[in-house]
Amino acid sequence: MERTKLSGQKKILDILPVIATAGLSEAAEDRKKLAKEIEETTGGIFKLEMTNIEKGTASIEDAYDEAINTPAILKKVKEAEEKGFNAVVIDCFGDPALDAARELVSIPVVGANEAACHLAAQIAPRFSIINILPEVEPLVRGLLAKRGFLQYLASIVTIGIPVLELEKDREKSASAMARAIEKAFKEDGAYAVVLGCTGMSSLLEIVKKELDKKRVKIPIVEPLRAAVYSAIMFSLIGMSHSKAAYMPPRPKPIKL
Repeated sequence: MERTKLSGQKKILDILPVIATAGLSEAAEDRKKLAKEIEETTGGIFKLEMTNIEKGTASIEDAYDEAINTPAILKKVKEAEEKGFNAVVIDCFGDPALDAARELVSIPVVGANEAACHLAAQIAPRFSIINILPEVEPLVRGLLAKRGFLQYLASIVTIGIPVLELEKDREKSASAMARAIEKAFKEDGAYAVVLGCTGMSSLLEIVKKELDKKRVKIPIVEPLRAAVYSAIMFSLIGMSHSKAAYMPPRPKPIKL
């Protein structure tokens, strides 16, 4: 296959599908750090930009939140294609509005859950998910069942901390995550773990230090980075989701 020569800078839009709040300030800083990392490691070929939605909930923790935020997410996805972005990442482990977004545009739209679980399945025969709340588990299990990943699932371990409280006590949250990972490894037979919330991204380094003390050494898949690097891969090989599967919506009267 002939390689496509890259020309010009490639832009990826990271859509945080929630309204901006102080409760995710550390997560926002981590995304700035990631943007710098992407630009440096790709020699300036790829640029990562971030945006929040303007209307909706401050976090997505159930089907209700997803339904409320979906129109604003789709608006951002459509605008991204119109502004010339090469790919879009939906920055939430629930993959809100992912299928609808793929119907709406032709550029790659990558979901954090899908990318992370695909990666985990490639590096381990069994993996666990470190979940935030009990009410999120049915949503996560539904996504795993839809994509055929239940056969890889060792367990879902819930830490009981809402998205907007992860940063309130970083040491407490990181310790809870480390304990959950230790349980997944030692008790549930997981050979890798997937963080079940992109809001956990800024806590990863603290968690790794905790696990080093416990001598727990298994791969930890951070879903935001899995999604962003998947978007880069799609752009590099010139591939997007199948429009035969994700057909554009037919024109029809709509009243919003």
